[in-house]
Amino acid sequence: MLSSLPLVSICIPAHNSEKFVGQTINCLLNQTWQNLEIVVVDDGSTDQTSQVLGQIYDSRVKYFRQTNKGAAAARNEAFNQSSGDFIKFMDADDLLNAQCIEKQLLKINKLPDSIASAAWGRFYSDDASDFVYSVEEVWKDLGGIEWLINSLLPTGANMMQPGIFLVPRSIIEKAGPWDESLSLIDDFEYMIRVLVQCSQVVFCEEAVLMYRSGNANTLSGQTSSKHMLSAFNSLNQGIQTILKVQNDPRSRQACANTYKRWSYLFYPEHEDLWNKMDIEIQNLGGSDIKMMGGKGLIALSRIIGWKSAKKMKLFLDGKS
Repeated sequence: MLSSLPLVSICIPAHNSEKFVGQTINCLLNQTWQNLEIVVVDDGSTDQTSQVLGQIYDSRVKYFRQTNKGAAAARNEAFNQSSGDFIKFMDADDLLNAQCIEKQLLKINKLPDSIASAAWGRFYSDDASDFVYSVEEVWKDLGGIEWLINSLLPTGANMMQPGIFLVPRSIIEKAGPWDESLSLIDDFEYMIRVLVQCSQVVFCEEAVLMYRSGNANTLSGQTSSKHMLSAFNSLNQGIQTILKVQNDPRSRQACANTYKRWSYLFYPEHEDLWNKMDIEIQNLGGSDIKMMGGKGLIALSRIIGWKSAKKMKLFLDGKS
């Protein structure tokens, strides 16, 4: 019976994920949609990740190990080892509600050019007891490019975590592989390539991604020159993809806002990249997106300007 139903492949990169990967896989094995495979690629972990995975005895879990090449390479390998009609890329520490895959699949099973999105929110505790929804403007049905513009236009920031989406394999193949030269916010560049390939994004309010925050091992907490250059390149490549598909005033404003929102994170430690982003912002027509941060930083920026406030914070943090 299961063989006659669409197969869903969940592709997971795992690096030093011993603490959470078992919980993530268990939530997937307990999905109401049972015709699935979970493809985990251990990206050169040096902790007990391999032992945790080796103790999971379920034929739907496929486990591969590679030397450390980065999360993008692990995702590509997981996809290459998958055979599902539909694909969900997930991180090794996030969770889904039990109905997530079933509800998403039923929405788009007869819509081959569509992608299913989900509600999402953050949690910090190990048991997700403090989970809170992060409601977004794009929690509705939209065309692929319109989803991108609507998500970026208000603040220049959006949630591109791939675990939110269920994607037909044909769209993944059209979009191409993850860019293995990128690390920080590589999902921004990748998911833009995926989203511009679809005719519509169908929102499934009954499907929920629970995004684990505060994990010190995640790439999102990295601010080295290497990782910030990756963020810069991912932003550039993603924005250029958007503008190739739709280059009207609204799209240009959304792209300028995206550069502006991120530019505040680059200054002053990565001022060379900030300067490049500022040029792009002006070329796109400018942006008035304000700096975000703690109350003290915002208050200080009103008095001495945001650049001086950022420099003072850097000094007080002992990083200058």
